[in-house]
Amino acid sequence: MSKITLKTIADELNVSINTVSKALRGMPGVSDEMREKIIQLAQELGYKKNNTHLGSDNSISISLICRKSFFEDPTFWSHVLFGIWNFSGQNNISIRTVPIDPGGENDTVNMAAITGAPSNGYIVIGTINDELLKKIISTKVPTVVVDYYSNDVDCDYINSANDKGIYMAVKYLYQNNHKNIGFINNKEGAYTFHQRYIAFLKYMEYFKLPVDERFVWHDAVYNDTMHYTGYYIQKIKALRHLSNFPTAWVCVNDSTALAFYNALKELEIKVPDDVSIIGFDNISSIYEPFLTTIDVPQVSMGQRAVQQLLYRIKHPGEPFISIQMNTTLIERSSVKNLAEINKDKNEM
Repeated sequence: MSKITLKTIADELNVSINTVSKALRGMPGVSDEMREKIIQLAQELGYKKNNTHLGSDNSISISLICRKSFFEDPTFWSHVLFGIWNFSGQNNISIRTVPIDPGGENDTVNMAAITGAPSNGYIVIGTINDELLKKIISTKVPTVVVDYYSNDVDCDYINSANDKGIYMAVKYLYQNNHKNIGFINNKEGAYTFHQRYIAFLKYMEYFKLPVDERFVWHDAVYNDTMHYTGYYIQKIKALRHLSNFPTAWVCVNDSTALAFYNALKELEIKVPDDVSIIGFDNISSIYEPFLTTIDVPQVSMGQRAVQQLLYRIKHPGEPFISIQMNTTLIERSSVKNLAEINKDKNEM
């Protein structure tokens, strides 16, 4: 039987060799329908990619695997990706980007894209379904996962210190005499956001503060600021009359805080005079008043991912590690000390 090549698949489907190559490497420029046909035919024919070792003895090529939207995100992810690209560029490491759909319905397409070209190592960024991660690990290519963790998959992980960050946020509000504190999450279901929510419950209990589920919001749509704002306006209108309406809110990230800011502004509720806010990630300081937040070293997170992957490539038999990047509280002007407010009222 003759060897199955890219030309074999191209001739069968009446497309160019370049189109077949792009489809199997996960590159843009191919429709989803055609990509599916190419991948299915390649599997049926038993096509095997060329696994010739990469370049010279000193050359390193890394595949960067994440959602397509991460490459377009101007906030958190752009800084993480910059850290990866910048460190790689300084060390003569080539980066191949592999956009995927991590939802679990297109794992065949995802794996074809991931394995479509030889790579010395993988960096997986963001929440991913465990089955896809297991398939990635099964390739035996050294892998580092950023901003996600699974007890069921052995590899190196890098995350922000979410637990510590939320501890600092709740403690700071507590020290500023806030007793009724709300938490704003969203629908995305990201690993990091869930960890921050769990930590919020943990430290509210630690400081003996009540948690009212009416003020724990999970169902806003992520990355849709307009929807966010309208959603929060409706929630605030429905609940603000309650005597225990929070005087302070912990937002799961700064994008959430921005949308909440906008809703409060629409309702002429002042920050921090009426409501205090703490964000998470420190993606921007353009808010007015400037947002108190938890800083995550995003660029360093990207750099550390490459460093750990290089270590793993050279030391494949060493124990896997889980690294937590330090988080710090950035005090700005979105939190009011309630003791000062009460003092002002008493002096009036």
